[in-house]
Amino acid sequence: MKNALSLFFLFLFVFQIQAQTFKTVGYVAMWNVDTCTIQWDKLTHINLAFANPDAAGQLHIDGEDPTDLVAAAHAHGVEVFISLAGGYLQPDWEAAWNYWMLPEHRGAYISNIMQFVQENDLDGVDIDLEWQYVNDLYSPFVLALKDSLQWAGWPMSAALPGSYRYPQISAEALAAFDWVNLMIYDLTGPWAPNTPGQHSPYAWTEQCLQYWNAQGLPGSRQTLGVPFYGYDFATDPVTGLDYSEIVALNADNAQLDQVGQLYYNGIPTIVAKTQLALQRTSGVMIWELGGDVCAPNQAYSLLSAIHQTIQTVSVEMPSRPLLLAIFPNPVVDMVQISSSQVRFERYQLIDMQGIVRKEGLLAADGNIPVQGLSSGLYLLKLYAGDAVWTGRFVKI
Repeated sequence: MKNALSLFFLFLFVFQIQAQTFKTVGYVAMWNVDTCTIQWDKLTHINLAFANPDAAGQLHIDGEDPTDLVAAAHAHGVEVFISLAGGYLQPDWEAAWNYWMLPEHRGAYISNIMQFVQENDLDGVDIDLEWQYVNDLYSPFVLALKDSLQWAGWPMSAALPGSYRYPQISAEALAAFDWVNLMIYDLTGPWAPNTPGQHSPYAWTEQCLQYWNAQGLPGSRQTLGVPFYGYDFATDPVTGLDYSEIVALNADNAQLDQVGQLYYNGIPTIVAKTQLALQRTSGVMIWELGGDVCAPNQAYSLLSAIHQTIQTVSVEMPSRPLLLAIFPNPVVDMVQISSSQVRFERYQLIDMQGIVRKEGLLAADGNIPVQGLSSGLYLLKLYAGDAVWTGRFVKI
């Protein structure tokens, strides 16, 4: 988090506007689906993972029937995309993809995809071909599929690596996606047992967003991917654990990112990344919902932490706009307030349960010690006479 702690974040406090269009996209791994982890009121989209073609070009979700999930999602106003391919393809799936993306077969395959979306009452398509499965057929296939989907009014997204653009993805193909789910995780893992460490660090997240901006993908078409799992490098081979399994070991783990050689994202880091997403992207993407704790354990749920961060708190706003800086953010020991327009007199620090955790007169230097606060997201209220200004920061 070193880079994040030195970064000067400027807040204009327009979270109400952001929340109207901000997406929370959760992948549902059909082999790991647990409906108790799908908190529908905290999602805008789910991506069903994964559908692949058979030898006849017909899509199948590995034998699963999505009917009940789609109906439940729509009952809560959540859109459902079918995610095609996945990070690993069985040999017969890979062969089918390479056959049906060929120019002479592409049209028939796209017709099958369109029929699958219609028959299953879906709302869009997500392309998740990865790494060795991305070849010269990728971009022509994406552009042809986009033409059909656009005609039918169905959006198309993609899952792409956090900091790597496949050279086979043309500028036209990248522009065809309504948004891109950036997989900002798996910086290390079981494939690199001699490189233990955090597989989804905050500082790398910032670098990934900058990388894709430079590739011509604006923040308005990015969603920031976060992991609901971690890797334990103390085992041989390296073991993957769902976040729910990590919390089951010790509930205090929810507030951490590392236990021994087990690395993951706990609540404070997920909150910090959601804050970053609110500032710089169009949403948060989750891999995957089945890794969260079940809905009754709201205090430990990563999805609940994301949702609470997105939600705005109704506060009295001044009649004129104010440029106000809160830094560093996230913060460890001391948060500093800076504004050339207003001299603030006092402050309150309020947690996401609405409890005032600290208040007092604001020092002339604008510094507020926060060493004693628990990790998490805080609302900062600043008072000048009868006017109230608000901001947010993350304590780590």
